[in-house]
Amino acid sequence: MPIIFILAGGFGTRLSDTVSDVPKSLAPINNKPFLDYQIQEIQKSYRDSPIYLLTHYMSYLIEKQYKNFENIFILKEDEPLGTGGAIKNAIKKLNLTEKDEFILMNGDTYMEVDFYDFVKNSISDTNILCTYQKDCERSSTININNKVIKKFNKQGLIKSDSYISVGCYYFKNKNFFNPINKKVFMIEDELGKYCQTNDLGAYIYDGIFIDIGIPQDYHKMCDYINMKKFKSKS
Repeated sequence: MPIIFILAGGFGTRLSDTVSDVPKSLAPINNKPFLDYQIQEIQKSYRDSPIYLLTHYMSYLIEKQYKNFENIFILKEDEPLGTGGAIKNAIKKLNLTEKDEFILMNGDTYMEVDFYDFVKNSISDTNILCTYQKDCERSSTININNKVIKKFNKQGLIKSDSYISVGCYYFKNKNFFNPINKKVFMIEDELGKYCQTNDLGAYIYDGIFIDIGIPQDYHKMCDYINMKKFKSKS
C-alpha cells in the first residue's frame, strides 16, 4: 500500500485574480476545497493509505482544514523547495526506506484515475501518469515508446496532439531521489535527465484531466463538478 504525497505548497499566482484568500489547493469548488475532490478519488483505491500534504504558502489554512481528518497529515516547508525538493524533504522527515513505495501528485490537478491499477501496472521503478491532449500549449510534451518515456519536450515546442504528464507519479522506491544532491529543485527537470539513461514508465490514462492553475480551467472544474452533481440527482 503506497504512501500518498500531494504537493500543496504553491503560490497559485496565475489564479490569484480569481482565488486570492486561500491557497490554490483549497480553491472552492461547489462549496468544497479542491483538495477534497483529489482525496476522494485517491481513497477510492487506497482508503487506508496515509496522505501527506506538502505545504508552504498559507499552510495554516490547510492545517486548519484537515486537522481532524484521519490519515491526513501536514508536512510544512519553511521555505519553497520546488516540486522535487518538497518530496525529498518529505522522504527525509519520514525516514523512508527502500521498501517504501509512494504516489506523488500535484495539488492542482484533477483526474478520476484507478490508482490501484496505476500502481499494479507500472513497469518501472519510476512511473508517470500520462494523457493525450489536443491542446498542449501550456504543457511540456513527452515521447513514449512501448510504455517507456524517451524524451521530454520543452513547453510550447509541440502545441497540439501529444502526450503530456498529468503531474502524478508512482515510485516503487526512493532510488530516483538518492543521487540528487540539491535542496531546491523541480522534479520535472530531473525526470528529463533520468529518462536519458533509465527506464521511465508511462501509464496511459484517457479520462478527465483538469489543471485548475488558470481561471479558465478553474471554472471548467467548477462546471464539471456541478454537472456531476446534477447527473447524480437525475
